[in-house]
Amino acid sequence: MIKIFDFETCKKIGTQLPANRYYEWIDFALKNKDKFDMPAKTRINQADGDYYACMPCMYEDENLVCNKMIGRHALKLGEKRTVMMSDLLLYEADTGILKAVMDVEYITTLRTGAAAAHSAIMYAKKDFKTVGLFGLGNIMFACIEVLMSQITDRELTFKLYKYHNHEERFMERFSKYENIKFELCDTYEETVRDSDLIISAITRATEDFASDESYKEGCTIIPIMTLGFQNCDLFFDKVFTDEIEQIRGFKYFNEFKSIANNTDVLLGKKEGRTNDKERILVYNYGLAIHDLYFAYQFYENSLDEEKEIEYEYCKEKFFM
Repeated sequence: MIKIFDFETCKKIGTQLPANRYYEWIDFALKNKDKFDMPAKTRINQADGDYYACMPCMYEDENLVCNKMIGRHALKLGEKRTVMMSDLLLYEADTGILKAVMDVEYITTLRTGAAAAHSAIMYAKKDFKTVGLFGLGNIMFACIEVLMSQITDRELTFKLYKYHNHEERFMERFSKYENIKFELCDTYEETVRDSDLIISAITRATEDFASDESYKEGCTIIPIMTLGFQNCDLFFDKVFTDEIEQIRGFKYFNEFKSIANNTDVLLGKKEGRTNDKERILVYNYGLAIHDLYFAYQFYENSLDEEKEIEYEYCKEKFFM
């Protein structure tokens, strides 16, 4: 039998688990990165910025292999779907038998936001209080849910860049937290200025968001989509990433003052933030280890409501 996890099934599983669990999954996978076999992500580019990316991964400790296909494709006339779509095949590693087919649009959004929140806790200066946010969509919602699962001991001010009333929905969603205050900003520059932590989930940017002098001493920037902060590449003190090889093609990669992988910091092989004056950039490009580990956890936490189908794979030697 093959289990089918469609979007609604994954969403139902995801909403019944506590946000701190996602933080723990991100942390575990990064600390155990060497136990995963993760070939380089491959990509097929198409017209108008559309693409397919293929992300394979193996985790022998749990006898699992996955292959994730993710792509961006503009909507056709009258079509109803998300622009980004992704699916994952989950196999037994030692047999090659297919265990599950999963729509991982929800999982991808969740693990991307959770990874950003994890990086915020890792690299923002101690007791940060002011957070600038722009790109207040689903990934940002996931990020802040996970972030707030880790911060209960102090008040935070969220500076929200206003865009198509997204900030109203955001404030409504997070009004349940008594330790959050909100400020509304009309420009990126205003959002960035005086923020200890800046998180962006904007998917398109043609220029830098703010001038060099806008970024206060000791701030941390997490560009979830890696856009809008190229000027910071040239003067920030440290850059961290989930995988150096994935960002080696960045325009100013060779100009970074310092570069290290998150895993090496977590394992004590490299230094993270060492004082409250360092300006830090975090470029997480997305790892298949997180797709596989989240898919595995969703499989293990299934609600026994997913569809199952008979799949008759070849069981005997055959002749043409």
